[in-house]
Amino acid sequence: MFVLGIVIKNTFLKISLFMTKKLVTALALSLFTGIANAQSTNPAPYCDGSFDDANGFPVSDAIKSVTLGTLTNNSGGQYAYPHYVFYNNLTVPTLSKNTPLSMSITFEVHGGAGYGVWIDLNQNNIFEASEKVAGTNATTWLNISNNTVVTPSFTIPSSALNGNTRMRVRIVEDDNYTQTYGAAILPCNASTSANDIMDWGETEDYVVNISGGSTGTKPTAAFTANVVTGKVNNTAITFTDNSTNTPTNRSWTFTPNTVSYQNSTSATSANPIVKFTSVGTYSVKLVVSNAAGTDSIVKSNYITITNNSTAVSNIDATAQIALYPNPAKTIVQISETFKGGNLILTDLVGKVCLKSDTITTSILDVSSLQNGIYIITILQDGQRFSGKLVVAR
Repeated sequence: MFVLGIVIKNTFLKISLFMTKKLVTALALSLFTGIANAQSTNPAPYCDGSFDDANGFPVSDAIKSVTLGTLTNNSGGQYAYPHYVFYNNLTVPTLSKNTPLSMSITFEVHGGAGYGVWIDLNQNNIFEASEKVAGTNATTWLNISNNTVVTPSFTIPSSALNGNTRMRVRIVEDDNYTQTYGAAILPCNASTSANDIMDWGETEDYVVNISGGSTGTKPTAAFTANVVTGKVNNTAITFTDNSTNTPTNRSWTFTPNTVSYQNSTSATSANPIVKFTSVGTYSVKLVVSNAAGTDSIVKSNYITITNNSTAVSNIDATAQIALYPNPAKTIVQISETFKGGNLILTDLVGKVCLKSDTITTSILDVSSLQNGIYIITILQDGQRFSGKLVVAR
């Protein structure tokens, strides 16, 4: 006896043929096996992989069996609604790095569906796109049948972390999603909204153990700088990571942290280029790590930064930069010829009080400055111009 079931969603017609006796048997076997083997229906800390049965129209797309190494799970059918289960009490297979591995998965497929297998290789509790070790792509669909068998092969990379981690196996059928993305399914639902929860399928999580490979030797931190003295806001100093044993991550720290990274480098670059924005001595710390461990080095008072200018008494206030009025109250006028240059105004201890990377006007607003003596430095076309400014109100 056959029962014709019709499901209509967003104008897509889905027709499934079921043999009543076999369907009842399969559902009973699925529920019995799921209760017997399953430890949890909570995916945390991993993402949600549940299904909503198109809000009342179930289709039994299912994972019927999974075999990988010493793991064999013959669930027989779809786990109970919402069709997610974490089998955390089964045999944990050991997956050796850099060794071809084969697995076998049997699906029950009733429509346009895809599948995927993900392993959390870096153990960060996220199934990343690069951690999909097997599955369909946008155009390779699963065959429609009660017993569709796939036998993917994959290799655990040497960069994977050793120890127990999560593996996810998933089959997805969802007209809205697959009409756009094909069979290249995702490990998670995009959100908890109805549109982002997949309609039909099943998600099973397992524990696998990654082993083998060499984690190498932890790095020994070391670094140098091309110079150890410089001028404030002017000298760009290049730091070079000389650490041994191939670090994969770096973190630079400057104390005090009054620095500006140059040429698109950053605190995680191997060889950052840095300008220092305050006068003084700086300590530098480098932390490096790889899969084997972490090391750090600190060089105290390693960098000395001084003023751009010489002592005030040696500066002729009008020889290079004509400032008017001087002393000034709120504004100072400089020559139009300096437009396009770089201007820095510091106090007598080297603190930067005003700065302009590109001079666009001959009027300099000094209304925010306190009464005192200041040094104006302009860099233009490779030349340096300096002048002394007095603010008095």
